[in-house]
Amino acid sequence: MPDWFHLKDRQTTDGGLRLQVDGGRLKVQQTLSDSDFADVYSSSASGVFVKSVEDFPEAVGGVISLADDATYFLLNDVDLLGARIVGGRNSVLIGGSSENCVLSSTGLDSGTALVSSEFSLPCRFMAFSHGTALGLDAGANPDQAIDWFGVNFLNCATIGTIKNFSNVILTSCAWLNSSGMTFGGTIGTVSLDKCLLQSFDGGDAITVPATAELTRRFRVIYSAVVTGSGSIGINVSGSATIPVESYILDTINFSGAGTATSGVAYDDNKALWVNCVGVNNSSSAGHMYMQNNATATTIGATGTPVKVAGTTVVGPTTEKFTHTANRLTYAGAIQRRFRVSVVSSFSAGSNNEVGTYIAKNGSVVDDSETYATANSAGRLENVIAQTVVDLAENDYVEVFVENNTAATDITVEALSVIISSVI
Repeated sequence: MPDWFHLKDRQTTDGGLRLQVDGGRLKVQQTLSDSDFADVYSSSASGVFVKSVEDFPEAVGGVISLADDATYFLLNDVDLLGARIVGGRNSVLIGGSSENCVLSSTGLDSGTALVSSEFSLPCRFMAFSHGTALGLDAGANPDQAIDWFGVNFLNCATIGTIKNFSNVILTSCAWLNSSGMTFGGTIGTVSLDKCLLQSFDGGDAITVPATAELTRRFRVIYSAVVTGSGSIGINVSGSATIPVESYILDTINFSGAGTATSGVAYDDNKALWVNCVGVNNSSSAGHMYMQNNATATTIGATGTPVKVAGTTVVGPTTEKFTHTANRLTYAGAIQRRFRVSVVSSFSAGSNNEVGTYIAKNGSVVDDSETYATANSAGRLENVIAQTVVDLAENDYVEVFVENNTAATDITVEALSVIISSVI
């Protein structure tokens, strides 16, 4: 501890701070004005207060290069006066509010991105306003991320492109009379949470092109999408690479004169849309049926279940299931619990007792077993079977029958199978 700390009634002024020892207590008092205080901090290597373009690094050839690991605090609206920003490694842009900390550049060509970076670029509580706001591409630098909170785009004809980042997380952001956000290249996760996408007429709010590869998920949750006339809210190409059930729209309110979504639809295996207004929501359901079937199911021995023979047809409301003859295969990525219901009509030998089963992955589910006795006059008999099963991706459901009386063939003339998620 310095000797002067033990002295009474001694003070010194250094760097705009008055240090005083009074009665054994150390007092610290700021002596700078607010403007002087901002000037002192604007010279810091790691923290810069920005009131005008002059507070940024000097532009070279119209390019303002942000310092690595430096944080730039916008104190008000800032016009770059024809220059543009290129982010350094982990450069940070922070404002006080997206309402009064707007970054723009009068004189910069509208097709030139206002902000470009190939590194992580954290942003908070600010807005961008330019013809083209963003040109962010981390293709040359793996494991970079975009993590933005409270960032708005104001009157941007083309918001721009974000591509080849490990993650892109946008929270409480807004498109205000702005369109043209494109997520491209290879990205792990794109996530928008509590955002407002309000596009202008003729401009798509979000585009995921055919060449995009989203390796984990594309997710928009608890948000609102307002589409202008002739515009598309969320346009995800059906050729874009997205894992099964990883195109997630959850609790989105779609409105406006334009088209809510395009490309991948709600019933695609890539899609998981729930609790949305203005679009159809996804479901996990399978339906197959058979009518007027004349193909007999061969019974080789009594009391032995055999898969029902015949040609089934897939129902038009089937989602997250694929179909082959008497088989519905679950294609969803999320394991779910399903109710399986079967209604069938059959004929067999006179007074033969016929059992009907639901089978999972080729093995009958014992609690689905039901019996009916074939009519001696050859009349069709009806039977109902049902059960609840857990299905993971690629699990499949079929219908089996057995003859408990004789090795006599069974003809299932009519069959209807419905699988519906219960959770």
